[in-house]
Amino acid sequence: MQGILKNVVRWLLGWIYYICLIVFLGAMVGVVSHILWGLVFYEDFDLGYMASLGLIHGMQYAGVWAGGLSIVICVMRARKEYLAKEAGEAKGIA
Repeated sequence: MQGILKNVVRWLLGWIYYICLIVFLGAMVGVVSHILWGLVFYEDFDLGYMASLGLIHGMQYAGVWAGGLSIVICVMRARKEYLAKEAGEAKGIA
């Protein structure tokens, strides 16, 4: 029972970690893209306003995808761990 609970907590924390990472990366991409957009298309723009707008937009768009993408990443990691465990057991038997 304790092993199952430990795995549940580990994967839950991993899922939350990936969500935070994806939202952070989306926010940074949003800031950079909005600043570049302002430099290219506006003659006189407020840098702080464009950066904050990019932060909000980046977090919103990344937040839409973060939950599902995090689940996919966790499933891929779990599959990789499972296959590595199976390969280790097979080598130990042979």
